[in-house]
Amino acid sequence: MLNWLRTLLSFPPADLPDFLQAYLDGFDAPLFGKKTPITEVPFVVFDTETTGLDHKKDKLLSIGAVKVQHWQIDIRDHLELYVEQKYQPQPKGEAISVHGILPKGHQQTVSETEALQRFLSFCGSSVLVAHHLGFDLSIINRLMHSYPGVKLKNKGVDTAVLARRLANHPQLAKRGTFGLDQLCQDYHIPMSDRHTAAGDAYITAILLMKMLRRLEKRGVRTLGDLLSTRRSGLR
Repeated sequence: MLNWLRTLLSFPPADLPDFLQAYLDGFDAPLFGKKTPITEVPFVVFDTETTGLDHKKDKLLSIGAVKVQHWQIDIRDHLELYVEQKYQPQPKGEAISVHGILPKGHQQTVSETEALQRFLSFCGSSVLVAHHLGFDLSIINRLMHSYPGVKLKNKGVDTAVLARRLANHPQLAKRGTFGLDQLCQDYHIPMSDRHTAAGDAYITAILLMKMLRRLEKRGVRTLGDLLSTRRSGLR
């Protein structure tokens, strides 16, 4: 009865694994807030590669992440992992042709539980950043399905949304204008290791820093400013 009520009300279960409880405890005394200068904010820029684009059913293949703080990407401290999976051929081999990730390949793989544990340990309470953030968040949150009521608690920034808000006339933009490939061209970012989780995370981290510099010129200087850019004069 109590378990049923807990699930219904989306309360976290009382007996969480240590790694998940440690993650949640990290938000009890936050080290930064809305008044924190952007340069001091710890960002974790990440990307997930999946077997398709349906966040409700497609499988996680890999996660890549890097840390950004003080206008620097800490390439020494990064995350790159591949998730164990039972291979099921995708229509027309889409995931393989795009990501190049094959079953029983050369990459060392981890279970979904270990992938979740390592990702949460890596990001802690940092601000999460991704291109089309909602999709990547939903993929990570799906890894928590065994723990009803538990989801990522991090604040988030979507570089696709920032790109639209930095554009002069976003309503007139052509299809693909705010895609990662086009933005890399617009911001003069080399597209090395494109379509790998680690490569896309690094590319997105560079894009984030370039955008933050432009936002700074528009008066966006704190985390609060960044999270409320609509009220900062951005379209």
